[in-house]
Amino acid sequence: MLRKQLQPGQRYLRGLFSGGTLCYEAQVIWREALSEPVFSNAPLDKENQLPDSTRSQGHTAVDLGEEEFTVGRPHPMIDNSLRIRRLLQEAGDPEVAVILLDVVLGFGAHPDPAAELAPAVLKARNLATQSGRGLIVVASVTGTEEDPQRLSRQVQTLEQAGVVVCPSNATASRLVTRIVSSHE
Repeated sequence: MLRKQLQPGQRYLRGLFSGGTLCYEAQVIWREALSEPVFSNAPLDKENQLPDSTRSQGHTAVDLGEEEFTVGRPHPMIDNSLRIRRLLQEAGDPEVAVILLDVVLGFGAHPDPAAELAPAVLKARNLATQSGRGLIVVASVTGTEEDPQRLSRQVQTLEQAGVVVCPSNATASRLVTRIVSSHE
């Protein structure tokens, strides 16, 4: 069971999304499944607006594709640097139990996103381990074998880094709620 990897104080989930559609979908699922609010820079309800999009609080879903993050820089589907920095930031929070990532393949996306994300996940998990905690990273990969990045290669690379890869964002969103719900 994944929950056994965590310490009692680890109770929050954080979603780091490259775009709004999957961020929105996760929030809909989380709102129904969690007893606490889900904060976001692109919230379903205005009262759950993050006061500062660069800092998570409680359960948080961040749309890194929002204009506040993309002005003057490449979109996070192309450039993973912002998401990697945020992943490491979230890994440093002792209350974080699970980090959810979406990986989108296809033309116009990063040529090999898992090759950048996997080392960052390993580093994030090591940061947590050095602090006496576990860290669960879950991802969905949206794409096909015909995409230039090849779906199976992306999944394999992420799984080798210890990421739990789900077949869809909805499945991943439900899984992370089950992990943290046992602690609410």
